[in-house]
Amino acid sequence: MFTEIGQVIAVEGDTAWVQTQSKTGCSSCQVSSTCGSGIVNKAFSHKVFVTPLKNSLNAHINDEVEVGIPEGLVLKASLAVYLLPLICLMLAIGLSSLLLPELTELGSIISAILGLTVGFLLVRWLVKRRNNQQRLEPKLIKIVKRPIEVTQIVTSDD
Repeated sequence: MFTEIGQVIAVEGDTAWVQTQSKTGCSSCQVSSTCGSGIVNKAFSHKVFVTPLKNSLNAHINDEVEVGIPEGLVLKASLAVYLLPLICLMLAIGLSSLLLPELTELGSIISAILGLTVGFLLVRWLVKRRNNQQRLEPKLIKIVKRPIEVTQIVTSDD
């Protein structure tokens, strides 16, 4: 399971709004402070995401929580988004050259664009079809840190 630490910034009913910051591979590298890519990454990669999640842990505002998403889900989604359009593009080019051997270069380009478009439409259809499944959502795994509420105690000197 891929996990990320975030902070609860709001709670509305059974929904916790969790803020996370995007990280790259450079953030965990030991030489990122001296590497050119690491320096550029630190300067430009402060993207913040706010995600509504089911508050299954009864988290409170300012709690640090661990958010997780299954690795298999990320792998399947990546394959669908990247490979499906590419496969459709290659199939369209192959089929058009097989069925129409005298096709011009412009015709091949058009068939490739059509194949790519069909691939993107298939990905869109798959996303809409699976949109209602709750197992696809990230989940709160545990509360990492909960701030301690401090109250002032006044004592009187007699």
